[in-house]
Amino acid sequence: MTDTSTKASHHQKGLLITTVGGLLFTLDIPLLRLAGSDQWTMIFVRGIFMFAAITAWWFWFSAKDGKRVPFINGGAGWIVVATNTLANLLFIAAVTKTTAANLVFILALNPIFAAVLAWLVLKERIPLWTWVAVFLSLVGVAIIVSDGLTTGTFVGDMMAVVVALCTAVGLTVVRKTGKNVVTSLATGSLISALVAYGWAAPMALSMEGWGWLALNGLIVMPLASGLIALGPRYLPSAEVAMFFLLDTVLTPLWIWLIFAELPTFQSFIGGMIVITTLLAHSIWRYRTADTASRAHRSQYEGL
Repeated sequence: MTDTSTKASHHQKGLLITTVGGLLFTLDIPLLRLAGSDQWTMIFVRGIFMFAAITAWWFWFSAKDGKRVPFINGGAGWIVVATNTLANLLFIAAVTKTTAANLVFILALNPIFAAVLAWLVLKERIPLWTWVAVFLSLVGVAIIVSDGLTTGTFVGDMMAVVVALCTAVGLTVVRKTGKNVVTSLATGSLISALVAYGWAAPMALSMEGWGWLALNGLIVMPLASGLIALGPRYLPSAEVAMFFLLDTVLTPLWIWLIFAELPTFQSFIGGMIVITTLLAHSIWRYRTADTASRAHRSQYEGL
């Protein structure tokens, strides 16, 4: 297999990894709302659960492979620890300080930040169709939330901006170094939990609340975070970041199904634009990679 066909295969693998990770991320806000707790308790409990789950995963795979990746994988690992800690704290705080529409719209800035960082730091050339897809997705997002932006949410909105920037920085670091930094997410979760400990009231959580946070912190978010953290090893960081736009469309859908909050017609139209754009872009990238793989394989077989 040639180097080009190997890259094509890696790209297809990256698309699958980031798609599943992006879909799992859409469950985060609904699960937090179902827990029905204050921000500090959610940060503390979810952080402890995520630390335990990712650390257990690290020990299990290390024993299976017979070699152990450092828990903090060099400078890249420490950068991801810092960005993940800040993102954990500010994301859950933003859930309680701004509207869901504002939050998912601002988090959709991930690909914009990632593209700029890729251009500035990695000197990557972003394909034209990726830029077009990002633009169209943001148009769809703007339609979704244009009637949901309200006054009095400035602090929460600014928190969401920092979360989006932290995520883009983490993705860019992984893309630049190629290192596995999934366990850095565990450390970031633990540090954010320790920060929240003084204000948390876990004993006040109901059994149902514990269950939703356990599902979130032990299964959904560790798996989602791990897959997204692996994505930039196969795809440009800006392309990985674009899959966070799924959150903008599907989170309102889950909120509607669970809490009977019906999306407006305007939100539906915007969601269709985003979903269609992401689907079309993913198919285009997949077929481009697959065509390159087949072409080089045929050339190799003909020798």
